[in-house]
Amino acid sequence: MTATWRTLTLGDVLRIKHGYAFKGEYFADDGPYVLLTPGNFEPSGGLKLKGEKEKYYVGDFPPPFVLGRGDLLIAMTDLTQSARILGSPAVVPESDRYLHNQRLGKVVELKEDLIDRRFLYHLLNHNHVREQIKASATGATVRHTAPERIYAVKVALPDLGAQRRIASILSAYDDLIENNTRRIAILEEMARRIYEEWFVRFRFPGHEGVRMVESELGLVPEGWGVATLGQLAEVNARSVRRGAEPTEIRYVDISSVSTGSIDNKEPMLFADAPGRARRIVRDGDVIWACVRPNRKSYALVLNPEPNLLVSTGFAVLSPASAPSSFIYQCVTTDDFVSYLVNHAKGAAYPAVGTEEFENAKVLKPSDSLVIEFDRIAEPMMRLVAALQLKNTNLRTTRDLLLPKLISGELDVSALPEPETVAA
Repeated sequence: MTATWRTLTLGDVLRIKHGYAFKGEYFADDGPYVLLTPGNFEPSGGLKLKGEKEKYYVGDFPPPFVLGRGDLLIAMTDLTQSARILGSPAVVPESDRYLHNQRLGKVVELKEDLIDRRFLYHLLNHNHVREQIKASATGATVRHTAPERIYAVKVALPDLGAQRRIASILSAYDDLIENNTRRIAILEEMARRIYEEWFVRFRFPGHEGVRMVESELGLVPEGWGVATLGQLAEVNARSVRRGAEPTEIRYVDISSVSTGSIDNKEPMLFADAPGRARRIVRDGDVIWACVRPNRKSYALVLNPEPNLLVSTGFAVLSPASAPSSFIYQCVTTDDFVSYLVNHAKGAAYPAVGTEEFENAKVLKPSDSLVIEFDRIAEPMMRLVAALQLKNTNLRTTRDLLLPKLISGELDVSALPEPETVAA
């Protein structure tokens, strides 16, 4: 910190408004409003929108709890002992879509003559701030903070010009990540729509001249068959063998996978890894979490590190007689998810096993049509993987810069303010 920076508390520059206690009987799977929860927050800041997993609200509520574009929120509850998202900030992306839930704090009465709003967002991601919030949190398993505890957090602030320059540098990384994320969503939607058009609605190229015939899965185009998933893909084909253990690994557990994405690969020594770190994955494999399949924790693995291992809590589907682009779309449809949910065993931790994957009945289109689909979809999925890797690298660089900029270790005084650059 430089000599010109001032030490204040967050309570000197802002106030926090509690959210509303929305009633559980009005939670829904769809609706006009998304009910934000701490689960929507990324540990490094930002919203993690969950698509089909979102929680919606269809009941009445006070209008002031509808959020507006640009509102700054803070996660005040974390369901994990590590409290990685406690104090994490997020900016609301659009108005009249998201609701302010009781476990989230909304920044109000911000003294913008003392602190820049974008700088505050990045400041809340600084480890020094997060550690103070965690240190004052209550609860052994579920961690809670409160506005009064956040007000007591001590921070160092440069002048407003320096704040804007720092925020501009860090926000540029966030903008690139957001642009890549939008491209990923478009590519994934394109591949999904082509699959549904060809293999669900049967409107594939040349379908007009093909008659429909009966099968055990209903009417299908003539020449198509029914197969088990085990005939298209090998399930759990590779595991670490005794005597061939690697020294170092990158490990993926079930909590590290969300719908369509591996969110974290933890580097560790194999000797220190959990006993479930055994499944070997290769390029083109699909991983599907066996526990609670309704959560849709699955991902396509492309260009993996040679030492990547995943938990035995995943079913690993390796392409055999069909390409990975087709298998991935096949096992991520609503019908396939429903099949897994209906075959899961156990009340507390419903789960499926290898047999449920191997025995699942799926359509087997003509080889020529599957090859044509792969020709179109595979480059899209490769590009998605490349963009995801870019985002990972951007986040890593941003997270290395953030503490150096926020602490004043890197001097930004010689840089023009963002308004000057824009002009």
